[in-house]
Amino acid sequence: MTAYILRRLFRMLTVLIGVTIVVFGFVRLIPGDPAVVMLGERANPQVVEAFRERLGLNKPIFINVQNPMDTQFFRFAGQLSKGDLGAGIKSQIPVSDELKARFPATVELSIGALIFALVIGLPAGIIAALNRNKPLDNVAMTVSLIGVSMPVFWLGLILVYLFAVTLPWLPPSGRMDPSINFDSITGMNVLDSLLRGRMDGFLSGIQHLILPSIALGTIPMAIIARITRSSMLEVLSQDYVRTATAKGLNHRTVVLKHALRNAMLPVVTVIGLQVGLLLGGAILTETIFSWPGIGSWLAQGIFERDYPVIQGGIIFGALVISVVNLLVDVSYAYLDPRIHYS
Repeated sequence: MTAYILRRLFRMLTVLIGVTIVVFGFVRLIPGDPAVVMLGERANPQVVEAFRERLGLNKPIFINVQNPMDTQFFRFAGQLSKGDLGAGIKSQIPVSDELKARFPATVELSIGALIFALVIGLPAGIIAALNRNKPLDNVAMTVSLIGVSMPVFWLGLILVYLFAVTLPWLPPSGRMDPSINFDSITGMNVLDSLLRGRMDGFLSGIQHLILPSIALGTIPMAIIARITRSSMLEVLSQDYVRTATAKGLNHRTVVLKHALRNAMLPVVTVIGLQVGLLLGGAILTETIFSWPGIGSWLAQGIFERDYPVIQGGIIFGALVISVVNLLVDVSYAYLDPRIHYS
């Protein structure tokens, strides 16, 4: 297992280097000059050029025949090797500080969305499999088809209109009521309010979390429901499940103990892949709900052509997704003892 993890870590490093090169190059293919975006289209050309020189944007991107090390990429790679992702062009705040401040908000939203997806998706898939081709199966699969077909931004706007404007049950934006204040511990408001014993903060945090979690978690919920149904149908037809039923075991025991655990392997794989989808979907969800996480910050960076913000956000996202996929692969050995890593 240790050798396997070390090999995966080496591959992860290779992937991250590749992502860094691709992101660095493609960011500079986006139309628009950061200096012009920051100073305005009517800015003095000499001032714009001085600004570009200060940022190093006047240097070659990858290749400089006269001085190979004097390029934008090698300058960035040198900073990155020291753990320095640079500073935002507009804010001048270090990207690592922004990530540290905003990542807990994105994690909180992603956890809320994943809980919603699992609580609804797993039972829906199991019920659909146990009632194959019956009305419950048709209802569950129809709802999941609608869920997977619905764009995040459209669903978010509909939820805000229905449950924050028409029926003012839930707040339309933000993370917590501004009147509630307490010292943060982890940066996740719901968890911090529990640790501080602030039930008012906990309730306010949950209320603010519901709508964005539903918007972000609907597509993963639908995918998990469909994969769970498919996997359960395959396992329920296996001989050992029929043998367990023939031996007179309780139906719930057969389903939960013998069928569900063996059906979870592909479901866990899908859950791990959905983490990437949650981080990607967070860009739209955080923008719609004014959620101060990495997604809204990254979207703002794209609009402003803020190269350090875009590069830092994407590289950090790639690192998180790589780590989650490694954890999912390691969990296979626990779910299925037949799997051995060497």
